[in-house]
Amino acid sequence: MNNVAAIIYPGSTIGIIGGGATSKMMALAAKKMGFRVGILTDQMNSPAASVADFTEVGDMSDVTNLQKLAQFCEVLTYAYENTDTTALDLLQHAYLPQGTDILAITQDRQLEKVFLESNNINIAPYATIVAMQDIYDSVASIGYPCVLKPVQRGIGAQLQHVIYSESDIAACADDLASGTYILEAWVPFERELTVMVAKDEHVAVTLPVVETVYRNRHLHEAITPARVDAPTVVEVERIAKLIGEKLNYIGVFGIEFFLTASGSLYVKRIVPCPHASANLFNEASQVSQYELHIRALCNWPLPVPQPVSPAVSISIPERLLQETYTQVMIKPDWHFYYYLDNAKGPESRVGHVTILTNDVKQTLQSIYDTEIWN
Repeated sequence: MNNVAAIIYPGSTIGIIGGGATSKMMALAAKKMGFRVGILTDQMNSPAASVADFTEVGDMSDVTNLQKLAQFCEVLTYAYENTDTTALDLLQHAYLPQGTDILAITQDRQLEKVFLESNNINIAPYATIVAMQDIYDSVASIGYPCVLKPVQRGIGAQLQHVIYSESDIAACADDLASGTYILEAWVPFERELTVMVAKDEHVAVTLPVVETVYRNRHLHEAITPARVDAPTVVEVERIAKLIGEKLNYIGVFGIEFFLTASGSLYVKRIVPCPHASANLFNEASQVSQYELHIRALCNWPLPVPQPVSPAVSISIPERLLQETYTQVMIKPDWHFYYYLDNAKGPESRVGHVTILTNDVKQTLQSIYDTEIWN
């Protein structure tokens, strides 16, 4: 893998690993800037395939398939946090500015926590769990409630357990046989925040802080500017740039936070690529996260993002898809995005709506009044 910086000019080809909604957004931004786009996806009819110049179909963790994509591209990028690092590290003569260090850190919850701790960044108290007795020993200091999660991120939410009392611990026994876990204190947060960072070899710039709302672990709403005080915004941006300085990474990445009622910030996790929570900046900023990402990959200068308007974005899960079509006809000022994705369940995102506004409270009420997302 060759990560020597080079200026990539329009007319060159950007290879995107992954074919989902994020890849589609990235491809559209790249094509607007004059690039050709190739993708590697495991599904021929994936969203990004509809806008790519060419599509390779195959296992995205197979180095042969990755190499096939790379041979036609001046630069490669991954769009998903579970991208296989081993296969990427085996690539020959491929330019991957993002590198794989950030993936190695974020795919292992313990490594991520050690990285954050080593940089004096506040995180929830945690313990490493390899046996049942470790849980009993650790809750004495961590307290209830707490959450037991596999060290490896992305292997299934069904393996996570919220432990409210000692009587809940016994239910974790079977899962512990599958490997190492992290026991993490439950943070009684008031809000969740996300900030996206665009980083090249010289500078890092941040998009405005976003307030996020999740339902059943799925992104539901995103709001900018986040409804927090100025010192909180300053601290979020400080932490974001500090993490950017410590990461060997080029492109856009994100940091998610918990904010408590007392004003304490805890880093929840690092997102190693563009994220759906920042899709509202397609309209709410003079530059989107996807253009920033392409600029960083191609060694173009990064503009400082400037907000255009406050905005609210709401996800469209598959189960509500048909209901939103009526809103398309009666809400001409709303910005509708449909990914044409193969839904993986009723809660999977198949689109989103962004609404520019001067009154966030009134806009949230307007969303509620549709009686779709209630």
